[in-house]
Amino acid sequence: MSEVVRPKRTGATMGSILAAWTGICIVVGAYGSMSLPIGGYVSGFWPAMALQAIGGIWFGMWGVIVAFLFPIISDAIGEAIPMYVAATLIPANFFQSWTVAWVFRRFKLNPELKTRKDWLAWILIGCILQNAIGATLGTTAFVLWGLFTWEAQPLFWAGWFIGNTWPAIVFGSLILKIATPFVKRTRVYVFPDWW
Repeated sequence: MSEVVRPKRTGATMGSILAAWTGICIVVGAYGSMSLPIGGYVSGFWPAMALQAIGGIWFGMWGVIVAFLFPIISDAIGEAIPMYVAATLIPANFFQSWTVAWVFRRFKLNPELKTRKDWLAWILIGCILQNAIGATLGTTAFVLWGLFTWEAQPLFWAGWFIGNTWPAIVFGSLILKIATPFVKRTRVYVFPDWW
């Protein structure tokens, strides 16, 4: 099988994917936020998590940038979170994209999920670990803003973790398996590079 030859990337091309991916993620994020709210600005179904992780894998740091910027808008739309509060979730959203992107690059894994090692990294790091990190950082920010108490944090942590993890496992796995062979033929696919 021959190596896929991709056209040269330009700043305009990457700016375009940044804008398009951001728009898609905002719509999916707002939908998720409105679809199954469990209180305290936490949703029991947030499929945009799958796009956060995939964006970091496919588009490198461009995807990571989108992953921490789009929730500021989608959360404001879907959950009426003030933008200044949503901005404090940037660390949570950063780690929900960057962690699995780094692991796939560091260990030379295949985003098409062809081996057991690829699948284990995706599920354990991309779906479970980075959502545990994101839930911890995000719910801690909400407590510090006074949106709920330390006593309530474990409940909201569980809601965040479950609401992000199961859509990432189901939808993220399907998207990586089905769409990666097509996306990797485009100039916006930067894997295994970061930029």
